[in-house]
Amino acid sequence: MRFKAPTPFLSRPVRVCGIQYALRPVADFAAFAAQVENYVDVGDDYDADVIVFPELLAVQLLSCLRPGFPPPEAMRELAERFTVDFEGLFLHLSQKYDRILVAGTHPRFVDGKLQNVASIFLPGHGPVHQPKLHLTPTERNVWHFEPGQEIHIIDTDFGRMGVSICYDVQFPEVARIQAEQGVQLLVVPYLTDDRRGYSRVTTCARARAVENQIYVVTAGMVGSLPLITDLTAQYAQSGVYTPSDFPFPMDGIATEAAPNSEMVLVGDIDLAILDQTRARGSVLNHQDAAQDGLHVTFDGRIHVHHLPWLKADEDLTKSRA
Repeated sequence: MRFKAPTPFLSRPVRVCGIQYALRPVADFAAFAAQVENYVDVGDDYDADVIVFPELLAVQLLSCLRPGFPPPEAMRELAERFTVDFEGLFLHLSQKYDRILVAGTHPRFVDGKLQNVASIFLPGHGPVHQPKLHLTPTERNVWHFEPGQEIHIIDTDFGRMGVSICYDVQFPEVARIQAEQGVQLLVVPYLTDDRRGYSRVTTCARARAVENQIYVVTAGMVGSLPLITDLTAQYAQSGVYTPSDFPFPMDGIATEAAPNSEMVLVGDIDLAILDQTRARGSVLNHQDAAQDGLHVTFDGRIHVHHLPWLKADEDLTKSRA
């Protein structure tokens, strides 16, 4: 086989910023908001298009509550007491800084069910809420979350993006559905308490980048909330991951944070390079996946949120076997 040199193309650059956020006790919601805005401000200083916070960002607010809440009651208390303020904070920050913010996740009630939900805020628009589809034993049996049944695809001015929350990225079918709907940037907020959990998330995130020829950005949690069950230790090494082909880093790692340290990760990606690689790469995963007959059935709903969002969003139901 002869490999051809790349031909010129119109660039579609995107700067992504992952916040490797540190849990620490805070006195009140104002202190939490100040810590969050500090990181948004840093992302703004780097002129990031998308700023990503980790999964269960809102659990820091447990330190504002009286001690002794059993875990499931604590999550319900977060949902009942802080959802309005949490959403208002990120709506304000997205508008103020003119950035796309992926606000990690927050416990919230959806049709009476407590779910672990990632909220995506775009300047000038209402939030998009992506529920977690697969639950870990702790989420299901200790915190009493219920799984979501929706996949949200978001049109932006640079292309389509989607969110896969922590455990969800360990299921290839989810990213496959997202890629089939045009997603080229997949964002993965996560929270893991040790290196094994981090390794599961990161290994699978890198696999999803190769399988679907997409970019994957992970943002994990570090730090501790002392004496709060299941949140006394976190481990993360956030990163920006790519397919492994000639236009990308050889190991598929665009950049990674220092392990288990509070910091901000900034990386430049170019979605036009994905177009070129999907058309003329060493391997053609994206094309071949569309032709291999191994399509995925999804019993929930797929919502495609179109810009400028002046029209009703498109709802698709996956019924293909």
